[in-house]
Amino acid sequence: MNTGVENVRKSSPHREASTCDSDVGLYFHVPFCVKRCHFCAFYLVMQEGKRIERFLGALEIELRLYGGQPDLADRGVSTVYFGGGTPTALSPIQLSSVLTRVARSFSLTHDCEVTVEATPESLTAKYLDALLEAGVTRLSMGIQTFDQEERIRLGLSSTIEEAMVGIRLVKTAGFTNFNVDVMYGIPGQSLSSWGRTLRLACEWEPTHLSCYALSVEEGTRFDSAFRRGELVLMESDREREFQLHATGQLEVAGFCQYEISNWSKPGFQCRHNRRYWQGQDVVGLGPSAQSYVSGCRFGNVANLEHYCRRLEGGEWAVDERESLSIVQQERERVVFGLRLLVGVPMDWITKNTYDHAWAASFASLLEEGYLMQTPEHVALTVKGRQFADTVGRQLL
Repeated sequence: MNTGVENVRKSSPHREASTCDSDVGLYFHVPFCVKRCHFCAFYLVMQEGKRIERFLGALEIELRLYGGQPDLADRGVSTVYFGGGTPTALSPIQLSSVLTRVARSFSLTHDCEVTVEATPESLTAKYLDALLEAGVTRLSMGIQTFDQEERIRLGLSSTIEEAMVGIRLVKTAGFTNFNVDVMYGIPGQSLSSWGRTLRLACEWEPTHLSCYALSVEEGTRFDSAFRRGELVLMESDREREFQLHATGQLEVAGFCQYEISNWSKPGFQCRHNRRYWQGQDVVGLGPSAQSYVSGCRFGNVANLEHYCRRLEGGEWAVDERESLSIVQQERERVVFGLRLLVGVPMDWITKNTYDHAWAASFASLLEEGYLMQTPEHVALTVKGRQFADTVGRQLL
């Protein structure tokens, strides 16, 4: 097959940096699932053997393309993240082969964090052993809730029993770093049900917990039900009660909140996700994957057929591209950085205060108690974390 790799290399989708000595993260979007959950808006297709094989062939071409970019290949890769979809729709051999190709195309740092998202029902002891052997250091499991009625409302594939079996397998396999995703704001969810989900999650002793509020995204089954008046969403004030409840319960369980939606045991913060919040470079591979490199934001086409066809024909799979001005980069770095509880360095703020309107918005947020300031840092207050999206819009 003529992949056209040599021709494509000449027109990189990102702006090359004149000097860049930092490392980079890789994100792989694996777009396969057995079904779509009612709340899911991510790009996915139903898993099928021939689709997966073609996807892996196109992904190999894309990896070689990026590996052939001097300003990327010369940088160490410190985080690799497989998201989806369901990355464990790939066989252990297929997933291991992708990691082997990554190591051939890039230089992985000695402590590279390699995360794989998984659904509990997709895991077996043999699969988990293969992941450890392949160099996967971190597993992230989408549990969402330990209430069976809530699982049915969300359209999840697995039962509570299957979820617990999946977690038990992860622990037995010897993964010392694993995350559990849980969700609040589910229609009909009570504070007691939420507390029980958190308690059961903590009993499995994960090193990381992600607590997300349900968001009704356009095009989802929940979105259609809401438009028909068949879905009643939780009020914002009530949702904030759930958020505060999680903060209190998880602190008692020994977790430290380090980002608006994320808690970890000491030393187990997700390094890949921190890249996004700190404005660091991430290369996204696979259909719909998003990248941010050297001040350029770009995304792949959200269509598996088009993604494969473009790469097989010697073209980049990039569908959209935006070069950010220095002003945009500095403002976004502040907004995303404020999601971290430690906040952002004071010099990130001063770089923006030449704009009088921006400085006025910042001063107003301080005065109204959404932000707090020390000589070295600026961070969201407890109140600010509850209205983080509003704060972000004002500072953009």
